[in-house]
Amino acid sequence: MIHNDRVRQMVKLETFEHQKGEQYFSVVKYFRNDYVWLHILKAFVAGTVSFGLMVGMWALAEMEYLMETIHTMDLQAFAVSLLLKYFVFIGIYLAGIFCYAHATYTRARREVKSYRRHLQRVIKSFEGDGGDA
Repeated sequence: MIHNDRVRQMVKLETFEHQKGEQYFSVVKYFRNDYVWLHILKAFVAGTVSFGLMVGMWALAEMEYLMETIHTMDLQAFAVSLLLKYFVFIGIYLAGIFCYAHATYTRARREVKSYRRHLQRVIKSFEGDGGDA
């Protein structure tokens, strides 16, 4: 005999596994802090490379101006200004990544808990009727 509730629960389980399962299961295998700090570390490297590329492109675009004024520029003030811009950029970028990673982990954790509840319902329904499908 087909149990409608069991079938509904199994359909929900299968839908979750195919839509979001692999993504969320790979997230919750970490502790929250490990997951967030892993993303922050990756973002720090990517942000540093990105800022370097942006500065390089700016330098190429303004090469004529830089060549004309390099001997009169205050290089120390220029370096401090560039470093300050880097810290502001990387700070804002890492804060955004922190919020994103924390929210992603929280959502994945909530969805996997729901998945496990549905799985327990299916297991209990099999145990309740002796394991018949």
